[in-house]
Amino acid sequence: MVRIVAQLSGWYSARCEGIPNECNDGFPHPRNCSRCICPSGYGGQFCNERPPGCGQELEATRDWSFVRSDPHNMTAGQQNGYKSCVYWIKAPNNTKIEVEIENFPDGVAVDGCIYAGVEIKTKQDQRLTGYRFCSRDDIGIVLTSDVHTVPVLTYMRRRRNITDIVLGYRYVPLDGAKVEN
Repeated sequence: MVRIVAQLSGWYSARCEGIPNECNDGFPHPRNCSRCICPSGYGGQFCNERPPGCGQELEATRDWSFVRSDPHNMTAGQQNGYKSCVYWIKAPNNTKIEVEIENFPDGVAVDGCIYAGVEIKTKQDQRLTGYRFCSRDDIGIVLTSDVHTVPVLTYMRRRRNITDIVLGYRYVPLDGAKVEN
C-alpha cells in the first residue's frame, strides 16, 4: 500500500522536487514537502521516530530478553478499526537481531491474521509489510533481521482484547564482526 501511495505521491508532488527531505523509507507529503508519510511502524516528521502511543524502544543484548504486548494499553487506530502497539527493538552496529515468538493467545488464528496478531519487520526495505503471525503453531519461529532497528507491531480488532503476545529478542554479531556497544 505504501508503494502505491508513494508512486501516486511522486506523480502529484513535482513541487517538492529539489527540496531535501530524508523520509527513512517514507516519502514527502504531497501537500507539505517538509513532512513525510511514513511506513507502518514509523512516525515523526521524517519517519525516524517510533509512533506515539502504546509500545516502547527496547535495546537488544547478547542474552535473550522478553517483551509482553499489553492488550489493555493498545492505541486505537484512527479509521481502521484496530488497536495497536509499536515496539522498536534496537541493536548495535555489526549485529543482527533475532526475534522469537514465545507465546500466542488461542482463538485468533485465521488466514490473513485479520483479527489480531503481530507483524515483525526484519527486512531492509521497511516499506514492505513484515512477517505476520497469529497462531499458536507459530510459537518457536525465529526471525533474523537485515537491519539494526526492528519494528514490531501488535494489533487487534477493537472489540477483541486477546492479543497477549510474548516475544524473545537478542542480537547476534555478524560473522567475524566486532561489536561495540
